[in-house]
Amino acid sequence: MSEILIGECLFLRLKQLGIGTVFGVPGDLVEPLGLSWVGAPNELIGAYAADGYARLNGLGALVTRFDLGELSALCGIGGSNCESVPVLHIVGYPTTPAQKERKDPSSYLGGWKLCCATTVLDDPTTTAAEIDMSILVQNSLDACPPSAPESEAAVTTEIVSRLELAKSPILIVSGGAARANWAEHVDPLIQALKIPFLVTGLGKGIADEMSPYYQGCYAGEGSWLRSAIGLVQEADCILWLGNYPSDFNTGIFTEKLDHCTIIDLQRFFVNIGATKYDARINHVLPKLIPALSSHYPLAQRTKQNPQVDQQLSLPASNKIEQDWLWSRLTSYLRPGDLVITETGTAQVGITATRFPSGCHGWTQSVYGSIGYAAGAAAGAAIAAKETGKYKRLVLVTGEGSLQLTVQAFSMLTRYRIVPVVFALNNYGYTIERYFRGWDAKYNDIPMWDYAALFKAFAPDVEPRVKGYKVTTAEELDELLSDGELCDSVVPQCVDMIMDPKDVPEAMRTVFEGKNAM
Repeated sequence: MSEILIGECLFLRLKQLGIGTVFGVPGDLVEPLGLSWVGAPNELIGAYAADGYARLNGLGALVTRFDLGELSALCGIGGSNCESVPVLHIVGYPTTPAQKERKDPSSYLGGWKLCCATTVLDDPTTTAAEIDMSILVQNSLDACPPSAPESEAAVTTEIVSRLELAKSPILIVSGGAARANWAEHVDPLIQALKIPFLVTGLGKGIADEMSPYYQGCYAGEGSWLRSAIGLVQEADCILWLGNYPSDFNTGIFTEKLDHCTIIDLQRFFVNIGATKYDARINHVLPKLIPALSSHYPLAQRTKQNPQVDQQLSLPASNKIEQDWLWSRLTSYLRPGDLVITETGTAQVGITATRFPSGCHGWTQSVYGSIGYAAGAAAGAAIAAKETGKYKRLVLVTGEGSLQLTVQAFSMLTRYRIVPVVFALNNYGYTIERYFRGWDAKYNDIPMWDYAALFKAFAPDVEPRVKGYKVTTAEELDELLSDGELCDSVVPQCVDMIMDPKDVPEAMRTVFEGKNAM
């Protein structure tokens, strides 16, 4: 019988499972044989990149050395685990004798667990099985056992029955279920249901927002459109895909729901009111859609009017105001765009931006690690190039978050990724100021020339990079219609100077309500 090294076995299996690229830091201990290697400036950015890659590809991989590398990557791995993003973290350990005798000169911490499954490949006879088991536990490829057919049938029948009786049913799309293996069913479900639907912050970018049934983003009292709140509160049947009640996803827990009306489909179960079924979202939806389409009363529902976008006239102040900016970005985005949004103000604001058909994106709104978006954008763009799914990368981030992981720009340019970066420059951390006082100096950050960043990080590409600094709404409006920015054939960064005390109205509503409690 021919032999194969453990490392070769591991990376061969990853290639079989659809991984084309592995992320890590130059100098780490494991070479990804047979796969493309993308070196990150540090382990944290590498972890963020693997997360972004996994959200598009279905599975991502990160290689670090033990202890020092593991610790540096923990925040990224924790965020992936928290949001059910399947990332395989591969750690190059010292030899077994060195571990037992503690002879390795580097620090040794004895292992950390911030993931859903861990294993140490030290027994050649069990290596292949342990590799597959680790991936299986993450449910990367939806390899979990199928739910009981009788449960799936009962769930389908009950959902159809409830919808038939409902006078004002709605659908809410969130992101608490699996990342990729159920999203393909969402738009067909919407067409079969013919009822109003909303998305949450976590669910944005999954459903077609140009659908005539789209009614905006729901985040409790943090919803941009007050009509979205009314729809949810008046609904007598809420079909909820992957409900994930995190703070940013719920307007800091300000939603007001009658839980008896909720049908919550999750990765491993379905809750209908107070009854829990052993059924899985990606197994139920393919059965539910034809059941709805063939059910005559439901199939005859009338279409809803399309959601009207907000007013796009320039602000009277001519400042780049939050409530104008996010609506203005709607007309800038194009089908085929990949939009990655940073934690904080940006992830609240982007919920007011209506994505065109074929536009995909996300934000990390559960773990909420600032600096995530720049690294994730690099990984996502590499996955997009491999799959051919998306054309233009749009990164929307705050200037404070960007300062944490700006080195990711060097990954973007090195691997010939052409992003358009919008930096919200309001001189510090707005959310923290809102909670702790506008004059809190510890929320200030050093000023950078963000428009010049790509010149610094891409000396071999410059002068074919571009940077812009805009201070008025009129300047930004004109720039967003500029062909060079729209066509995006070179890396570009837009430094948007904004009022430090200006926040999205939806955020202001939530914070003022919380402060008054």
